[in-house]
Amino acid sequence: MNPNLSSSDQQQPARQPSINLPSVARVEPFDLFADGDDASFAKAATLMMDLPAGNPETVTAEAPSEPLKYIQGVVQGKQAFIITNLPDESQTLAQPQMVWTIGRNREAAIPLKDRAMSRRHAVLLYKQNVGFQLIDLNSMNGSFVNGERIQQRRVLKDGDRIRIGSINAIFYVSHRSRALDPIHPEVLARFNTNESRSASFIDYAELEDPEVLFKTRK
Repeated sequence: MNPNLSSSDQQQPARQPSINLPSVARVEPFDLFADGDDASFAKAATLMMDLPAGNPETVTAEAPSEPLKYIQGVVQGKQAFIITNLPDESQTLAQPQMVWTIGRNREAAIPLKDRAMSRRHAVLLYKQNVGFQLIDLNSMNGSFVNGERIQQRRVLKDGDRIRIGSINAIFYVSHRSRALDPIHPEVLARFNTNESRSASFIDYAELEDPEVLFKTRK
């Protein structure tokens, strides 16, 4: 004991510094697409995201192993369709009016299990002489193109980065197509054979005419 301190000071316990911990909102888990649970699905609330100031595109870090999500618009004459691996696997979506809905609603053209997304969140639309457009349907958390929140609609360009809710994807568009020359029938037959490689297997590097791989003989 310190003889220079009074008895009241010696009995006083050391004061611990106060720490203000941030409050964490508790979110109850639920299955957005649970079978036979349409009513609860329709009533599921949209999760409002607080985006970091100055960096609206940063929401959550994606796992390195997560495959890249994409939406590709393909134009053939007056018709257009999209190819996408949303929500789970690659698929081709053809729609007669060339309008594709996106949202948490299971009836959407691209239904996504994402609590940060509205049930009717956005639309992809193709118009001739304009191109593919992303239209936000006044969603709570908005739609973003290249990190910028769009106001109503935005014409998309090849390579644009899209974020809808907390889903990130790359948009690609293909306006051009070309027909390629047929491969020489003799070489094509070699490609289509089911036989295993042997001494008689053609060595394409030693062809007298290397163009045989790319052109038919006149």
